[in-house]
Amino acid sequence: MHAPAAPLASAPPALDAGNGRPAASGRYRGAIGDLSTAAWDGGGRRRLQRKAWLYVSACTARYSVGYAIVDAGLIATAFVYVFDRETKKLVEEKATLPFGFAASFAPDWRRPWQLARAGKRWQVTPDAARGWQVRFESARLRLALDVERGGEGLTAISSAPGRPFHHTWKLCAVPSTLRFTLDGVAVDVPASSAIDFTLGYPPRSSLWNWASLDGAADDGRKLGLNLVAHFMNGLENGLWLDGELLPLAQASFAYDPANLMAAWRLRTEDGIVDIRFTPEGQRTEHLNALVLRSQFAQPFGRFEGHVGQARVRGFGVVEEHRALW
Repeated sequence: MHAPAAPLASAPPALDAGNGRPAASGRYRGAIGDLSTAAWDGGGRRRLQRKAWLYVSACTARYSVGYAIVDAGLIATAFVYVFDRETKKLVEEKATLPFGFAASFAPDWRRPWQLARAGKRWQVTPDAARGWQVRFESARLRLALDVERGGEGLTAISSAPGRPFHHTWKLCAVPSTLRFTLDGVAVDVPASSAIDFTLGYPPRSSLWNWASLDGAADDGRKLGLNLVAHFMNGLENGLWLDGELLPLAQASFAYDPANLMAAWRLRTEDGIVDIRFTPEGQRTEHLNALVLRSQFAQPFGRFEGHVGQARVRGFGVVEEHRALW
């Protein structure tokens, strides 16, 4: 077994410590208080380089939900999907909007996000005490996901070649309530959720594998996993075990790029994580907006394996994303 990952320090109060430089690269326990990027957004960086998104998931024994609002500078995108593993039915709504966010938009997971296009509306409303109200409305689907505010978030900051920095904040395995009405049928169930907030200036050419997994050990302990490879030097790899946040080492993703619906194997170099992920469906999207291109695939499904000595199982997503931005 490799040496354990370094312990987590407390997050710095601001991205900019008052000297025009980002906070030191590394991973931290908790959140950065001031996420202003004003020190770096001049010279076209706001539109051409800065990217931000807020992603929320929900898992139950029957349903998987993915939801995101993205500010990609020149364009804004959003999606929501509901997968019913009992009927194998997948319903998805999405939108793309040029210059969908104002130049003055300051992304933060503690502030509201919203995007509307062609009768579809995405809205996330944070509440400091209670959590997040995640909403979507269209003619076909109405969805409400209430995510509780609990547990410790993981902050990661990394250098980005030729650009200021990249930053993300993750929180996994938190209780939520999922309600939706689809084609006139209403569902109201307890769920478990993860939140992925990203704000930074990723490399012009980016590739990553990512996994967000939610489940339990055979002894009943609740667990969440956030894993990434080929990006941010593994700094965002973390395990939430009964609400306690533990850092993990570098992760590897073994899968067939020509068949993303085949099984994946996810491991960490410290030997703690070794799990098999079996896709049940996937969401894909390919964008080509002149200077911005993105090839995105996100299989969702089941996982089973080991975390430490514990046998674990649950649900979640894995991802392959190639981008030129």
